[in-house]
Amino acid sequence: MGYSLSWAALKGGTVQTACAALGLRATGKSGKIPRSKIPGAVLPTGWYVVVFKRRELRNGVLARLSRSGEVIGCFVEDHVMVSWASGWREGRRVWAVVHDCEKGRFHLDVKGQAPAELKGITEELFAKQRASGGEQADVDYVYDVPAELAKNVTGFRHDESIPGAVGTGFELLERRHFWRTAALIGRLFGRQGD
Repeated sequence: MGYSLSWAALKGGTVQTACAALGLRATGKSGKIPRSKIPGAVLPTGWYVVVFKRRELRNGVLARLSRSGEVIGCFVEDHVMVSWASGWREGRRVWAVVHDCEKGRFHLDVKGQAPAELKGITEELFAKQRASGGEQADVDYVYDVPAELAKNVTGFRHDESIPGAVGTGFELLERRHFWRTAALIGRLFGRQGD
């Protein structure tokens, strides 16, 4: 079983800021990745992270969230070995780093002004890929470049524990429109018996 998820981190963000921008609401219940649908947490680094299953995090969502501050988005799909990370400010994407294994083990598409940490991460993981057999290797180390870059900036990686976090650290979030629909259905069925 592999990961298929996306996440966004808002620098200096709070659960209230993230929920308002993403159309979510806090439940007060704790949860874990990847079992929970939409967990969110304040990271010890000062970022607020929200994790989604699969590729629910689209550019429009990242743009909307980045109107509240600097945002890092990340997506990983282990089954097809596609990953990306991107940086956003004031509703605009500033940079993006994408790896697609189908385009080659060393494929890395970089757009914009990526963080300086990208160079060291890329050099290290490209060297591991070459040492493991390059294009013919059974492993794909370059796939980790976007997730490692996002971790370097925010302190969060989807498949690692959060240094300095207490307990699970994640609160379950829900979509607000679900509750409006559920309330409407409840009212309709409640009135039906009158």
